[in-house]
Amino acid sequence: KKTGATGEAAQELYDIVDNLATSIPTDFETASNAVGEVNTRFGLTGKALAETSKTFIEFAEINNTDLSSAINNTDSIMEKFGLDASQVDSVLGIMTATGQKTGVSMDTLYGSLSKNGGTLKEMGLSLGQSVTLLGNLEANGVDTATAMTALSKANQSAVKQGKSLDTVLKDGITSIKNAKTETEALQIATNLFGKKGATEMTQAIREGRFSVDDL
Repeated sequence: KKTGATGEAAQELYDIVDNLATSIPTDFETASNAVGEVNTRFGLTGKALAETSKTFIEFAEINNTDLSSAINNTDSIMEKFGLDASQVDSVLGIMTATGQKTGVSMDTLYGSLSKNGGTLKEMGLSLGQSVTLLGNLEANGVDTATAMTALSKANQSAVKQGKSLDTVLKDGITSIKNAKTETEALQIATNLFGKKGATEMTQAIREGRFSVDDL
C-alpha cells in the first residue's frame, strides 16, 4: 500500500521485509513500515533499500522515536541541505551522537532543524554542524529562536564587513565574554546580534552556555 509496487518489484520488497524481520530484533510490521517508507521517500531499491531500512529501524529503537516520523523527517531535512540518500547513515549517526551527548530528544532536534534549517544553511553550516549547534543550544537552555535570529543578524553583519561569519562571531563572543561590565557586554552584543537577541545572547555567553567552541 505504501509503495504501489506490483509484480517483481513488489516481490523484492516482500523479500527484504522477510529478511529484516527474521535477521534482526524486529517484527514484520516494523520491517514493512521501514521498507515502504524508505522506498517511497528515498527511492531506494535492492541492497541499498535493505541496509537503509535496517539502519532506520535501529535508529528508532536506540533513540526511542517513531520510525515513520524519523524516516520522513530525515528525508525533509536532508532535502533542505541538499544531501542524497547515500548520506543517510552519517546523518543518523550525528543525530544519535548529539542526542546521547546532550540528552535532547530526536523530536526536538528534528523540529528545530525543520524550523531553522534555512537560516543555518544560509550561514554556511552543514547539516552535521547544524545538528551539533542546535543540540548544544537546547542542552544549555538557550532559546533557539532567539539564537537563530541573533546569528542571522551576525551573518548579515559579516557579509557587510566582507568577513567570514566564524571570524565575526569569534571576535564578538570573546569581546562579550571579556567585557568589564554588563553594560559594555550588552552594547557589544547589540551591535553584533541586534537589539532583539542581545540580552539573551549576552547572558548565555557570559554564563558559559554559548561559546566559540559550540560553533
